[in-house]
Amino acid sequence: MNKTAFPPVSIIVCTRNRAALLPRMIEQLCAQNYPQETFEIIIVDNCSTDETPEVVQRFVRELSCPLRYVREDRSGVTFARNRGAKEARYPNLAYLDDDCTVGENWLVQLVSGFELDEQVAVVAGRVDIAYDEQKIPPWLGPVSKRWLAEFNFPGSQPRLLDNPTYVCEGNMAISKKAWESVGGFLGMDQFSSPHVASQEIVYLLEKIKRRGGKVAFVPEAIADHHTIIPTRKQLLTRAYFHGVSSGILNYLLKGFSLLFVIFRVAINGVATFVFLFLSFIFFFAFDRATSMDFLLRAAMRLGRALSELHLAGSWRSVRAWVLAQRSQQD
Repeated sequence: MNKTAFPPVSIIVCTRNRAALLPRMIEQLCAQNYPQETFEIIIVDNCSTDETPEVVQRFVRELSCPLRYVREDRSGVTFARNRGAKEARYPNLAYLDDDCTVGENWLVQLVSGFELDEQVAVVAGRVDIAYDEQKIPPWLGPVSKRWLAEFNFPGSQPRLLDNPTYVCEGNMAISKKAWESVGGFLGMDQFSSPHVASQEIVYLLEKIKRRGGKVAFVPEAIADHHTIIPTRKQLLTRAYFHGVSSGILNYLLKGFSLLFVIFRVAINGVATFVFLFLSFIFFFAFDRATSMDFLLRAAMRLGRALSELHLAGSWRSVRAWVLAQRSQQD
């Protein structure tokens, strides 16, 4: 990155009932190796019932750092991310999850991705899982860790990603112009797919790519995700609803075609049974981690098949949203 040019950035942190984590994050963001006159920090409180407002307001009073508190009363991370973007004063948006920690060069590295190509609209940073002395269960393998929002597989060098379908929303930057051009984030949580699988970046990313926007990856923009290791049931639920979200996204992005629905349902149905069989075999003959990886893939395929059949997800809400979009275009 050109050290003489620091593009203005609005850092957006969406939070809910994590007042205990906010002091560490705010202090790290205020200590960024970045001129304070060219960035701001927006804490979006999404229906917290703890001391979040008091914690943030205390830092607003005590620090000279450009920090703001915003309340979003519509429950859901998608609403919070969009509210943060609307409140942003600067042309570039940087998103960071409230349970992440970063070094002092995080912001410098993240926005450097915009320099890789003039068409870059989204920059993805690296996300590593911080277990904080939690015991890693034997069933949690390398592939399963991606379900915990780990995002480090694109490599060790800054580069443009070829046709990416996903980046981690918890450590990314996007130009506000690109965000506005596609109508903001669209999360599947509003269509009865819970926030753990809302995939609010997927719809936005596809729309940006269709407009010629590119996506960059900067591995030095590292965020450590301090996650609580879920149970197997929780992780399987996440995978299932990820599949439900995928079915809804297929409809929103590609429209309805009976032939393709039949084809996708058949493929996902067969894949579900194949992955279940492989999970059974690996559980008894090889290792539990690989078995869990296959089981997660089976759960995702099942959710996708049921969603394609309109048996999972709030399809009445989906159709109402589509009709509303069409009326706005007319």
